[in-house]
Amino acid sequence: MKNTLLFLLFAFMGTHAMAGVIKGHAADTKGEALSYATIYVEGTTTGANANASGDYELTIAPGLYTVICQYVGYKQARYSVTIKGDETVIHNFFLATQGLEMKEVVVKANAEDPAYAIMRSAIKKRKFHADQISSFQTNMYLKCIGRSRQMPKKVMGQKINAQDIGADSNGKGIIYLLEEDADYYVQGEHERTVVHSVRESGNPGGVGFSQFPSVISFYDNNVSLFGRSSRGYISPVNDLALNYYKYKLEGQFEEQGHTVYKIKVIQKRAYEPCFNGYIYITEGEWAIHSINLALTKESGLDKMDTMKVDQLYLPYKDDTWVIKSQVIYVTLKIFGFDIIGSAVTVYNRQKVNEPIADTMFSKKVTSSYDKIANKKDTAYWTENRPIPLEADEKKDFVVKDSIRKVIEDPRRVDSLRRKGNKPSPVGLLISGYTYTGKEKRNVFTTNSVLLGLSEDNMVNFNAVEGFNIAPKVNWRHMVDTGKYIITDMAARYGFTNTHFNAIGRVYYTATDQAWRSRSWMGGVEGGKYVFQYNPDNPVLQWFNTYASLFYKENDLRIYERWEGSAFLRRNYGNGLIWLAKASFQKRLPLSNNTEYNFSSVDAPYKSNLPANLPAVATAWEEHNAMILYGMISYKPGITYTQYPDYKTPNGSSWPRLTLSYEKGVAGVLESKTDFDKWRFSIQDDVSLRLFGRFSYNFVVGGFLNSKYVSIPDLMHLYGNRGVGYANPYMQSFQFAQYYDFSNKEPIYGEAHVEYHLNGLLSNKIPLLRPAQWYLLFGGNAFYASDHNYYTEAFVGIDNIGWKLLRILRVDFVQSWDSNRGHNSGIRFGLSGATFTRAVNVSHSEW
Repeated sequence: MKNTLLFLLFAFMGTHAMAGVIKGHAADTKGEALSYATIYVEGTTTGANANASGDYELTIAPGLYTVICQYVGYKQARYSVTIKGDETVIHNFFLATQGLEMKEVVVKANAEDPAYAIMRSAIKKRKFHADQISSFQTNMYLKCIGRSRQMPKKVMGQKINAQDIGADSNGKGIIYLLEEDADYYVQGEHERTVVHSVRESGNPGGVGFSQFPSVISFYDNNVSLFGRSSRGYISPVNDLALNYYKYKLEGQFEEQGHTVYKIKVIQKRAYEPCFNGYIYITEGEWAIHSINLALTKESGLDKMDTMKVDQLYLPYKDDTWVIKSQVIYVTLKIFGFDIIGSAVTVYNRQKVNEPIADTMFSKKVTSSYDKIANKKDTAYWTENRPIPLEADEKKDFVVKDSIRKVIEDPRRVDSLRRKGNKPSPVGLLISGYTYTGKEKRNVFTTNSVLLGLSEDNMVNFNAVEGFNIAPKVNWRHMVDTGKYIITDMAARYGFTNTHFNAIGRVYYTATDQAWRSRSWMGGVEGGKYVFQYNPDNPVLQWFNTYASLFYKENDLRIYERWEGSAFLRRNYGNGLIWLAKASFQKRLPLSNNTEYNFSSVDAPYKSNLPANLPAVATAWEEHNAMILYGMISYKPGITYTQYPDYKTPNGSSWPRLTLSYEKGVAGVLESKTDFDKWRFSIQDDVSLRLFGRFSYNFVVGGFLNSKYVSIPDLMHLYGNRGVGYANPYMQSFQFAQYYDFSNKEPIYGEAHVEYHLNGLLSNKIPLLRPAQWYLLFGGNAFYASDHNYYTEAFVGIDNIGWKLLRILRVDFVQSWDSNRGHNSGIRFGLSGATFTRAVNVSHSEW
């Protein structure tokens, strides 16, 4: 006991006093290495782990100790040693396979496996063990390594240089290596990780993982492996686990006075979010002794091929067990890459239910780094690393540093810059052209010529201008780190109406380098250009070009206006954003000027002025408009990560609240507009864990004053008549006519809701189950009056794709409206809810 206390004292102090080293190899009786085997001093929870090759190294103060080597599925090996001073003792551990005993039982037909009684006891005590530790603190050492077993020469036509990534000419080698030393604190709902040192191979400024799962708790009903917003997986000791798992008792063994049961865990149904493997349960305490569980595609794992979790717990005191080591293994094959990875965490100096200062959880900081966390030298790691580096890992740190110097060589960087600045015909057509100056101080970008799937193509067609050419140029000039002057320029010429328009915008933006996402911007814009009636720009110009020329369907409704405006935007980095803009406009109506098309349709193009709008708007005429606009948006509950040199927000579980107000000021510079328009929204994504995700966006707004409301100032629905493609989810209406529901009502309401099941139900449908496509349901609704409303409901499938590229979604939509319209059809889009209205950078319409 005396020696144990002495050891703990030296370990806790972490001094450079005299200490000895026990090192060697951990293997089975056949000599096969036991990767990440746990080595610790009996009577403590402090120790080390072997590396992937089975090599270990344990530093301890002088004294007499019993050192234990433990590996799940093997008998413990013990070694008594006396450390007299600053010496190195070599000892190899050879562990025999754990012999299992079976209690004698009377076997009856259809008898229940004895594992069920054990698991019922463990399930009954799940909450006890989950609540047993009210506060926990521990030191953590994390090592992550990713290795390539195979690598393609090209991906999507782009050449892959294996050497730049760290692999050899055969595509094999280490592609990522990280080690991290931290302390972890948890008390109730509060968590805090303090990172003392981090080292990323080839990246001296790397910060590693601030939010990596510190301890994966299988005492939680829902086991979260990919963040709290993910669906998660059902624990084998979940309160309802018997509905999802089958169990089989493999046997039992004795270990340090504890009877431990080895139980095989088998999911009952394929594609349920369940584990397979082994769980070890102690008799009496019914606590988890260790875990060896895996996930595959049939467990609902869709981003990777396999994932395995190994955990080992040690007795702390009484019936309390604490985690000693955790290893996560992953495999992934995609685009010719064959990647394996592991993340091993070693826990030392654990404290259970001891007071933690309230200041540890103050200031909403969930993770923090020491100021010199990524600047510690190799001597620090040699002294504090509980897992020895392997030979190729030592080499990787050296090689990657050399590769980094080559990659960052100014001559190489400049050569690649010049090569990247060479235009390509395909690039000009699809994505435009980008020119990057030295040190990226000046970057020029143009829009695509013809085939870009955005509204920014240079060449377009509509019934008002005919064919038109509309080049746009963005110039970003870096004044200093995080500070830019950005200039946007656009010109437009219609070959049929012969109108030339040009407009420009210049603004300054600065990001706080000590508080990322805290920024401000201010600028001016002016000129004359073509705008849609609806400032949300619901009609994509490339699609209108296609529909007009081939089907004589023209949905684009436009007008010209002169504009001079100034705007200011502030993001405080704490969830609060505001925007203010003042604009003077001279609005000029336009009409159709051509019937040109490639189709055989004889009917004329639809008028540029929808038939219902003159009756809704006060007037549509050439007029001046003075517009004041303000927006404030807030998302409470933001937490932060404090990195060595800057702080960044993590997000929040609270909804975002947004209020906007727009005022048409009459009499200023002969302005005719006279209205007061407001809009309030509340929106969020809510994780329902195993039951999926619920997204909502509820809106209420209206006109407090509508003395003179021109067409662009009306409340317009974000509609969509495009064939096939979906407009932004959670803020648009997939089958609403663009201007049929425009209004100036004193009050209106919108609701957008989606329920993503994330595998629930679809894992029982034969076609969807192996593809891992997920069902979703939802609806969009608008109501202004009994004579002006619109509703649509949809059912869809998302998560369409392959492994990491599951980004597609398809919906069947049915709509009903006040005009007795009943439309239905299919919409294709990208997965994920998008909320963009509240954070529009400059409230720009072009």
